Amino acid sequence: MYRLLIVDDEPVIVNGLVLLFQDNTEFELEVCKAYSAKEALEMAKKMKLDILVSDIRMPQMSGLQLVDEINYYWPHCRSILLTGYSEFDYVHEALRKKVDNYILKTEGIELIFEAVQRSIAKLDEENRSRVQEEKARMHLEIAVPLLKQELLRKIAGGEDLLRLLIQPRYEEVHFQIMPDRPAFFLIGRMTLNEVERASELRQAVQRSFLNYLPASFHCECSVMQDDVLYWMLQPGAELLGRFRGENASNGASWNSITMYMKGILELVQNECEELLGVAVSFGISDNLAGSWDTAGQQYEKLHSLLKARAALGQTMVIADLGKVNPHEENMFEYGRMEQDEMKLFVIDQIQRYVNEHLSGDVSLTAIAEEVHFNPSYLSRFYKQATGHNLLEYIQTKRLEGAIRLMQDTNLKLNEIATRVGFDSPSYFTTFFKKKMGVSPQEYRNTQA
Repeated sequence: MYRLLIVDDEPVIVNGLVLLFQDNTEFELEVCKAYSAKEALEMAKKMKLDILVSDIRMPQMSGLQLVDEINYYWPHCRSILLTGYSEFDYVHEALRKKVDNYILKTEGIELIFEAVQRSIAKLDEENRSRVQEEKARMHLEIAVPLLKQELLRKIAGGEDLLRLLIQPRYEEVHFQIMPDRPAFFLIGRMTLNEVERASELRQAVQRSFLNYLPASFHCECSVMQDDVLYWMLQPGAELLGRFRGENASNGASWNSITMYMKGILELVQNECEELLGVAVSFGISDNLAGSWDTAGQQYEKLHSLLKARAALGQTMVIADLGKVNPHEENMFEYGRMEQDEMKLFVIDQIQRYVNEHLSGDVSLTAIAEEVHFNPSYLSRFYKQATGHNLLEYIQTKRLEGAIRLMQDTNLKLNEIATRVGFDSPSYFTTFFKKKMGVSPQEYRNTQA
């Protein structure tokens, strides 16, 4: 039911109109009255108003001014102005304010009834439109996320994104990933101790990832079967440009993007472990640009790899599909290796990498990339498996390498320092003396 307010400074007119509307069975209206603009405004502050029928000339405030004031509180209120005068200025102003009708009092009640009927029709139409718009908005809010989830699952299942996006079903889906530009996906797998909190923890991991993800990435996310978290990511043009450099090849720049993402994933893993008490492993796909039809195969490979690693007790993995060789993939195939065997295999990988890269980068980050671990987890894993710190092993190998080179070659001490990973000869001297009790030159002299 709509509410009609009749306003005029002449009580006889107001009361007469109220009775006429109440007696007219064609209307289902709650009819209210006010004898001044001020009284009408007080009512507007206390109740919803749908239709205003007001005299245009009143003391203190005109009907035109009253329309403005009423619309401030009730923007959808329809207005009809009555006057005893036919004045062009009033008509022009009334039209400018989008007043529904401007009626001379002398024209009779039937014209007023008709004007109110038209206002009711407009209110009905506006209400229908609002309901339809709200339904459409709710449909989008509910349907679009589901369609995006469906789309991501189809991509992970092996369907080509280019073909999917041209389907009418996905026309209304604003998918942020452009198929003609570089993109990749991540999967995340949680190691849960509290299965009953799985849904809550999944949402917390999603939030953590999105909190750390810079605005330079476009992202779409979902949850796959087996509670696997899934993110489709696309670096923006500016970010790609920053990593590409002047002379870097496309492959080199993409490797830099992947390394950057691994740093972000390290933050997410550490936060999830510290704040949520949950270990998360991640898998990173290759660049999908030009090869969207391989997304399904890549998903299966990463999923299998993370599942196999989890079965072997590895809980904070960062597996980069571009760095996984077929031999390693076969070694970690589900069920082919026991936990103890796996530990020996990974420790051998770590130590072999250190020995082969002694003169280069043997940081935790570099070694972690080789064995697909979170750097912090790598350090703990090595200590638990061997009883020694990884840093101690690296220092031991550097010392052994320096001693061997001093004994077997005539290389200068600064060259030896470089070969065993020291950029500064003075730091090499300090390190050597701390370990051996004598300086490198004194040690070499004793071997002469």
